[in-house]
Amino acid sequence: MAPALTAPLLFLPGLLVEAAVRSRNALYAAGAWRAERLPAPVVSVGNLTLGGAGKTPLVIHVAGRLAALGVVPVILSRGYGRRDGARSHIVPPGCEADPSLVGDEPALLRRRAPAAWLGIARDRHGAGRAIAARVRNAAFILDDGFQHRRLHRDLDIVVVDRSQPLCNNRVVPRGTLREPLSALRRAHVIVLHGHAPGGADASIDAALLRIHPGAAVIHAAQRIASFVPYRSWRDGTAGGRAALDAPVFLVAAVGNPRRFRVDVEACATRVVGERFFRDHHRITAEEWRACAREAQRAGAGALVTTEKDAIKLARGPDLPLEVAVQSTAVEESSAFERILEALVRGSR
Repeated sequence: MAPALTAPLLFLPGLLVEAAVRSRNALYAAGAWRAERLPAPVVSVGNLTLGGAGKTPLVIHVAGRLAALGVVPVILSRGYGRRDGARSHIVPPGCEADPSLVGDEPALLRRRAPAAWLGIARDRHGAGRAIAARVRNAAFILDDGFQHRRLHRDLDIVVVDRSQPLCNNRVVPRGTLREPLSALRRAHVIVLHGHAPGGADASIDAALLRIHPGAAVIHAAQRIASFVPYRSWRDGTAGGRAALDAPVFLVAAVGNPRRFRVDVEACATRVVGERFFRDHHRITAEEWRACAREAQRAGAGALVTTEKDAIKLARGPDLPLEVAVQSTAVEESSAFERILEALVRGSR
Protein backbone atom coordinates (compact mmCIF):
# COMPACT_ATOMS: atom_id res chain seq x y z
CA MET A 1 0.00 0.00 0.00
CA ALA A 2 1.10 3.63 -0.52
CA PRO A 3 2.96 5.28 2.42
CA ALA A 4 0.86 7.70 4.45
CA LEU A 5 2.75 10.77 3.20
CA THR A 6 2.24 10.00 -0.49
CA ALA A 7 -1.32 8.67 -0.24
CA PRO A 8 -2.96 12.14 -0.70
CA LEU A 9 -0.87 12.74 -3.84
CA LEU A 10 -1.99 9.43 -5.31
CA PHE A 11 -5.68 9.87 -4.50
CA LEU A 12 -6.74 11.61 -7.74
CA PRO A 13 -4.51 9.51 -10.07
CA GLY A 14 -5.86 6.41 -8.33
CA LEU A 15 -9.46 7.45 -8.96
CA LEU A 16 -8.68 8.14 -12.63
CA VAL A 17 -6.98 4.76 -13.13
CA GLU A 18 -9.83 2.91 -11.43
CA ALA A 19 -12.42 4.81 -13.48
CA ALA A 20 -10.56 3.95 -16.69
CA VAL A 21 -10.37 0.26 -15.75
CA ARG A 22 -14.06 0.12 -14.82
CA SER A 23 -15.03 1.87 -18.07
CA ARG A 24 -12.96 -0.54 -20.14
CA ASN A 25 -14.51 -3.55 -18.40
CA ALA A 26 -18.00 -2.11 -18.89
CA LEU A 27 -17.40 -1.69 -22.63
CA TYR A 28 -16.39 -5.34 -22.94
CA ALA A 29 -19.32 -6.47 -20.79
CA ALA A 30 -21.78 -4.50 -22.93
CA GLY A 31 -20.36 -5.89 -26.16
CA ALA A 32 -19.24 -2.46 -27.42
CA TRP A 33 -15.70 -3.84 -27.51
CA ARG A 34 -15.36 -7.42 -28.69
CA ALA A 35 -12.62 -9.90 -27.87
CA GLU A 36 -10.85 -11.64 -30.75
CA ARG A 37 -11.20 -15.41 -30.98
CA LEU A 38 -8.77 -18.20 -31.76
CA PRO A 39 -9.82 -21.42 -33.54
CA ALA A 40 -9.10 -23.54 -30.43
CA PRO A 41 -9.90 -23.40 -26.70
CA VAL A 42 -8.12 -20.74 -24.64
CA VAL A 43 -7.29 -20.97 -20.92
CA SER A 44 -6.22 -17.72 -19.27
CA VAL A 45 -4.05 -17.84 -16.14
CA GLY A 46 -3.83 -14.47 -14.43
CA ASN A 47 -4.15 -12.57 -11.18
CA LEU A 48 -5.41 -9.33 -9.69
CA THR A 49 -2.29 -7.88 -8.07
CA LEU A 50 1.06 -6.53 -9.20
CA GLY A 51 4.06 -8.73 -8.52
CA GLY A 52 4.47 -12.47 -8.37
CA ALA A 53 1.33 -14.43 -7.54
CA GLY A 54 2.46 -17.91 -8.53
CA LYS A 55 1.12 -17.87 -12.08
CA THR A 56 4.13 -19.44 -13.80
CA PRO A 57 4.11 -22.72 -11.79
CA LEU A 58 0.38 -23.03 -12.49
CA VAL A 59 0.89 -22.39 -16.23
CA ILE A 60 3.45 -25.22 -16.21
CA HIS A 61 0.96 -27.46 -14.40
CA VAL A 62 -1.87 -26.64 -16.82
CA ALA A 63 0.39 -27.25 -19.84
CA GLY A 64 1.30 -30.68 -18.48
CA ARG A 65 -2.33 -31.61 -17.82
CA LEU A 66 -3.44 -30.47 -21.29
CA ALA A 67 -0.68 -32.53 -22.91
CA ALA A 68 -1.82 -35.55 -20.86
CA LEU A 69 -5.34 -35.01 -22.23
CA GLY A 70 -4.04 -35.42 -25.77
CA VAL A 71 -3.92 -31.83 -27.01
CA VAL A 72 -0.92 -29.68 -27.94
CA PRO A 73 -0.40 -26.92 -25.34
CA VAL A 74 0.42 -23.50 -26.79
CA ILE A 75 1.52 -20.80 -24.33
CA LEU A 76 0.96 -17.18 -25.37
CA SER A 77 2.95 -14.57 -23.45
CA ARG A 78 3.85 -10.90 -23.69
CA GLY A 79 7.43 -11.80 -22.75
CA TYR A 80 8.27 -9.15 -20.17
CA GLY A 81 11.92 -8.18 -19.76
CA ARG A 82 13.04 -9.14 -23.26
CA ARG A 83 15.41 -7.06 -25.33
CA ASP A 84 13.02 -6.13 -28.17
CA GLY A 85 9.43 -6.14 -27.00
CA ALA A 86 8.11 -5.20 -30.44
CA ARG A 87 9.18 -8.42 -32.17
CA SER A 88 7.18 -11.65 -32.19
CA HIS A 89 8.73 -15.07 -31.65
CA ILE A 90 7.23 -18.49 -32.35
CA VAL A 91 9.13 -21.27 -30.55
CA PRO A 92 8.16 -24.87 -31.42
CA PRO A 93 8.91 -27.79 -29.05
CA GLY A 94 12.55 -28.79 -29.18
CA CYS A 95 13.80 -25.29 -30.03
CA GLU A 96 15.79 -23.16 -27.62
CA ALA A 97 14.26 -20.01 -26.14
CA ASP A 98 16.82 -17.26 -25.52
CA PRO A 99 15.64 -15.26 -22.47
CA SER A 100 17.00 -12.04 -23.96
CA LEU A 101 14.70 -12.54 -26.97
CA VAL A 102 11.58 -14.06 -25.39
CA GLY A 103 11.83 -13.00 -21.72
CA ASP A 104 12.81 -14.90 -18.58
CA GLU A 105 9.45 -16.51 -17.83
CA PRO A 106 8.88 -17.86 -21.39
CA ALA A 107 12.44 -19.22 -21.36
CA LEU A 108 11.65 -21.01 -18.11
CA LEU A 109 8.35 -22.26 -19.56
CA ARG A 110 10.29 -23.68 -22.51
CA ARG A 111 12.43 -25.67 -20.07
CA ARG A 112 9.63 -26.83 -17.75
CA ALA A 113 6.94 -27.43 -20.41
CA PRO A 114 8.94 -29.01 -23.26
CA ALA A 115 5.86 -30.24 -25.16
CA ALA A 116 4.41 -26.73 -25.49
CA TRP A 117 4.65 -24.27 -28.34
CA LEU A 118 5.47 -20.69 -27.31
CA GLY A 119 4.06 -17.56 -28.91
CA ILE A 120 5.78 -14.43 -27.59
CA ALA A 121 4.22 -11.20 -28.84
CA ARG A 122 2.40 -8.03 -27.95
CA ASP A 123 -0.30 -9.21 -30.36
CA ARG A 124 -1.09 -12.53 -28.76
CA HIS A 125 -4.07 -13.08 -31.03
CA GLY A 126 -1.80 -12.76 -34.07
CA ALA A 127 0.77 -15.13 -32.56
CA GLY A 128 -1.99 -17.59 -31.71
CA ARG A 129 -3.38 -17.58 -35.24
CA ALA A 130 0.10 -18.12 -36.68
CA ILE A 131 0.59 -21.19 -34.48
CA ALA A 132 -2.95 -22.48 -35.09
CA ALA A 133 -2.13 -22.55 -38.82
CA ARG A 134 0.72 -24.96 -38.07
CA VAL A 135 -0.65 -27.06 -35.19
CA ARG A 136 -3.67 -29.32 -35.17
CA ASN A 137 -5.51 -30.13 -31.94
CA ALA A 138 -4.09 -27.19 -30.02
CA ALA A 139 -5.19 -25.67 -26.72
CA PHE A 140 -3.95 -22.20 -25.84
CA ILE A 141 -2.77 -20.96 -22.44
CA LEU A 142 -2.81 -17.18 -22.10
CA ASP A 143 -0.06 -16.42 -19.58
CA ASP A 144 -0.83 -13.44 -17.32
CA GLY A 145 -4.01 -12.98 -19.30
CA PHE A 146 -6.76 -11.87 -16.90
CA GLN A 147 -6.46 -8.20 -17.88
CA HIS A 148 -5.77 -8.97 -21.57
CA ARG A 149 -9.41 -8.56 -22.56
CA ARG A 150 -8.67 -8.34 -26.29
CA LEU A 151 -8.43 -12.14 -26.56
CA HIS A 152 -11.48 -14.31 -25.88
CA ARG A 153 -10.95 -17.10 -23.36
CA ASP A 154 -13.05 -20.17 -22.68
CA LEU A 155 -11.70 -20.64 -19.16
CA ASP A 156 -10.53 -17.81 -16.90
CA ILE A 157 -8.31 -18.91 -13.98
CA VAL A 158 -7.32 -16.32 -11.38
CA VAL A 159 -4.47 -17.11 -8.99
CA VAL A 160 -4.70 -15.58 -5.52
CA ASP A 161 -1.72 -15.60 -3.17
CA ARG A 162 -3.22 -15.07 0.29
CA SER A 163 0.09 -13.71 1.60
CA GLN A 164 -0.38 -10.56 -0.51
CA PRO A 165 -2.70 -7.67 0.43
CA LEU A 166 -6.08 -8.20 -1.21
CA CYS A 167 -9.35 -7.41 0.54
CA ASN A 168 -8.18 -4.05 1.97
CA ASN A 169 -6.15 -3.19 -1.13
CA ARG A 170 -6.72 -0.48 -3.75
CA VAL A 171 -6.15 -0.12 -7.48
CA VAL A 172 -2.73 1.20 -8.56
CA PRO A 173 -1.17 3.65 -7.88
CA ARG A 174 -2.88 3.82 -4.45
CA GLY A 175 -2.41 0.08 -3.96
CA THR A 176 -1.27 -3.00 -5.84
CA LEU A 177 -4.53 -4.15 -7.45
CA ARG A 178 -4.56 -4.17 -11.25
CA GLU A 179 -8.35 -3.76 -11.22
CA PRO A 180 -11.11 -3.71 -8.57
CA LEU A 181 -11.89 -6.90 -6.68
CA SER A 182 -15.27 -7.01 -8.39
CA ALA A 183 -13.39 -8.15 -11.52
CA LEU A 184 -13.17 -11.57 -9.87
CA ARG A 185 -16.73 -12.13 -11.11
CA ARG A 186 -15.28 -12.78 -14.57
CA ALA A 187 -13.29 -15.75 -13.28
CA HIS A 188 -14.45 -19.32 -13.79
CA VAL A 189 -11.84 -20.75 -11.38
CA ILE A 190 -10.09 -19.16 -8.40
CA VAL A 191 -6.87 -20.91 -7.37
CA LEU A 192 -5.87 -20.13 -3.77
CA HIS A 193 -2.41 -20.68 -2.33
CA GLY A 194 -0.13 -19.20 0.31
CA HIS A 195 -1.14 -18.15 3.81
CA ALA A 196 -2.47 -14.83 5.05
CA PRO A 197 -0.82 -13.09 8.03
CA GLY A 198 -2.38 -13.97 11.36
CA GLY A 199 -3.99 -17.16 10.13
CA ALA A 200 -6.69 -15.29 8.21
CA ASP A 201 -6.94 -17.79 5.33
CA ALA A 202 -10.57 -18.70 6.04
CA SER A 203 -11.73 -15.08 6.22
CA ILE A 204 -10.03 -14.24 2.91
CA ASP A 205 -11.57 -17.31 1.25
CA ALA A 206 -15.00 -16.33 2.54
CA ALA A 207 -14.58 -12.73 1.33
CA LEU A 208 -13.66 -13.90 -2.17
CA LEU A 209 -16.64 -16.25 -2.31
CA ARG A 210 -18.94 -13.39 -1.31
CA ILE A 211 -17.66 -11.47 -4.33
CA HIS A 212 -18.11 -14.42 -6.69
CA PRO A 213 -20.05 -17.32 -5.10
CA GLY A 214 -20.33 -19.09 -8.46
CA ALA A 215 -16.60 -19.59 -8.99
CA ALA A 216 -14.98 -23.00 -8.72
CA VAL A 217 -12.43 -22.77 -5.89
CA ILE A 218 -9.25 -24.81 -6.14
CA HIS A 219 -6.54 -24.94 -3.48
CA ALA A 220 -2.93 -25.35 -4.52
CA ALA A 221 0.31 -25.84 -2.62
CA GLN A 222 3.20 -24.05 -4.27
CA ARG A 223 6.49 -24.89 -2.65
CA ILE A 224 10.16 -25.47 -3.31
CA ALA A 225 10.49 -29.11 -4.31
CA SER A 226 14.30 -29.20 -4.29
CA PHE A 227 17.53 -27.24 -4.34
CA VAL A 228 19.74 -28.15 -7.31
CA PRO A 229 23.37 -27.00 -7.85
CA TYR A 230 23.39 -24.51 -10.72
CA ARG A 231 25.56 -26.52 -13.11
CA SER A 232 23.50 -29.67 -12.54
CA TRP A 233 20.31 -27.67 -13.05
CA ARG A 234 21.66 -26.10 -16.24
CA ASP A 235 22.78 -29.44 -17.67
CA GLY A 236 19.87 -31.47 -16.28
CA THR A 237 22.31 -34.05 -14.94
CA ALA A 238 21.34 -34.59 -11.30
CA GLY A 239 18.53 -34.38 -8.80
CA GLY A 240 18.42 -31.98 -5.90
CA ARG A 241 18.05 -31.89 -2.14
CA ALA A 242 15.00 -31.06 -0.06
CA ALA A 243 17.02 -28.78 2.26
CA LEU A 244 20.47 -27.21 2.52
CA ASP A 245 22.67 -27.72 5.56
CA ALA A 246 24.77 -24.57 5.19
CA PRO A 247 23.31 -21.09 5.78
CA VAL A 248 22.35 -19.38 2.52
CA PHE A 249 22.11 -15.93 0.96
CA LEU A 250 19.18 -15.23 -1.39
CA VAL A 251 19.58 -13.48 -4.75
CA ALA A 252 16.58 -12.95 -7.02
CA ALA A 253 14.76 -10.56 -9.35
CA VAL A 254 11.14 -11.52 -8.71
CA GLY A 255 7.82 -9.82 -8.11
CA ASN A 256 7.29 -11.20 -4.60
CA PRO A 257 10.69 -11.55 -2.89
CA ARG A 258 9.19 -11.93 0.60
CA ARG A 259 7.35 -15.05 -0.56
CA PHE A 260 10.61 -16.45 -1.96
CA ARG A 261 12.29 -16.08 1.43
CA VAL A 262 9.33 -17.68 3.24
CA ASP A 263 9.43 -20.63 0.83
CA VAL A 264 13.17 -21.16 1.35
CA GLU A 265 12.85 -20.96 5.13
CA ALA A 266 9.97 -23.45 5.00
CA CYS A 267 12.51 -26.00 3.73
CA ALA A 268 14.39 -25.91 7.06
CA THR A 269 17.11 -23.84 5.41
CA ARG A 270 18.66 -20.91 7.33
CA VAL A 271 18.78 -17.59 5.49
CA VAL A 272 21.50 -15.15 6.63
CA GLY A 273 21.01 -12.44 4.03
CA GLU A 274 19.36 -11.40 0.80
CA ARG A 275 19.71 -9.11 -2.21
CA PHE A 276 16.64 -8.59 -4.34
CA PHE A 277 16.27 -6.75 -7.65
CA ARG A 278 13.24 -5.51 -9.55
CA ASP A 279 11.15 -8.14 -11.32
CA HIS A 280 12.63 -9.42 -14.64
CA HIS A 281 15.97 -7.63 -14.06
CA ARG A 282 18.89 -9.46 -15.65
CA ILE A 283 21.42 -9.68 -12.81
CA THR A 284 24.84 -8.71 -14.17
CA ALA A 285 28.12 -10.55 -13.56
CA GLU A 286 29.32 -7.68 -11.35
CA GLU A 287 26.10 -7.79 -9.33
CA TRP A 288 26.54 -11.54 -8.83
CA ARG A 289 30.13 -10.96 -7.64
CA ALA A 290 28.93 -8.26 -5.22
CA CYS A 291 26.25 -10.63 -3.90
CA ALA A 292 28.85 -13.38 -3.42
CA ARG A 293 31.07 -11.01 -1.41
CA GLU A 294 28.14 -9.89 0.73
CA ALA A 295 27.10 -13.52 1.26
CA GLN A 296 30.59 -14.49 2.42
CA ARG A 297 30.64 -11.61 4.91
CA ALA A 298 27.27 -12.83 6.24
CA GLY A 299 28.65 -16.34 6.73
CA ALA A 300 26.65 -17.99 3.93
CA GLY A 301 27.87 -21.24 2.45
CA ALA A 302 25.89 -20.82 -0.77
CA LEU A 303 23.75 -18.48 -2.81
CA VAL A 304 20.17 -19.49 -3.61
CA THR A 305 18.27 -18.13 -6.60
CA THR A 306 15.09 -18.85 -8.56
CA GLU A 307 14.77 -20.76 -11.80
CA LYS A 308 13.66 -17.54 -13.48
CA ASP A 309 17.01 -15.96 -12.58
CA ALA A 310 19.10 -19.06 -13.27
CA ILE A 311 17.74 -19.26 -16.82
CA LYS A 312 19.40 -15.88 -17.55
CA LEU A 313 22.84 -16.88 -16.26
CA ALA A 314 25.69 -17.55 -18.70
CA ARG A 315 27.86 -18.99 -15.92
CA GLY A 316 27.55 -19.36 -12.18
CA PRO A 317 29.14 -16.96 -9.64
CA ASP A 318 32.22 -17.83 -7.59
CA LEU A 319 30.28 -18.93 -4.51
CA PRO A 320 28.27 -22.19 -4.80
CA LEU A 321 24.86 -21.43 -6.30
CA GLU A 322 21.72 -23.47 -5.64
CA VAL A 323 18.58 -23.18 -7.77
CA ALA A 324 15.25 -23.42 -5.93
CA VAL A 325 12.94 -25.56 -8.09
CA GLN A 326 9.26 -24.79 -7.54
CA SER A 327 6.38 -27.23 -7.85
CA THR A 328 2.59 -26.93 -7.75
CA ALA A 329 0.32 -29.56 -6.20
CA VAL A 330 -3.41 -29.07 -6.76
CA GLU A 331 -5.44 -30.36 -3.80
CA GLU A 332 -8.71 -30.81 -5.70
CA SER A 333 -6.84 -32.47 -8.57
CA SER A 334 -9.83 -34.52 -9.78
CA ALA A 335 -12.10 -31.47 -9.90
CA PHE A 336 -9.45 -29.43 -11.72
CA GLU A 337 -8.89 -32.27 -14.18
CA ARG A 338 -12.62 -32.42 -14.91
CA ILE A 339 -12.67 -28.70 -15.66
CA LEU A 340 -9.83 -29.07 -18.17
CA GLU A 341 -11.38 -32.22 -19.66
CA ALA A 342 -14.66 -30.37 -20.25
CA LEU A 343 -12.73 -27.61 -22.01
CA VAL A 344 -10.95 -30.08 -24.29
CA ARG A 345 -14.09 -32.14 -24.98
CA GLY A 346 -16.02 -29.04 -25.92
CA SER A 347 -13.48 -28.22 -28.63
CA ARG A 348 -13.71 -31.59 -30.38
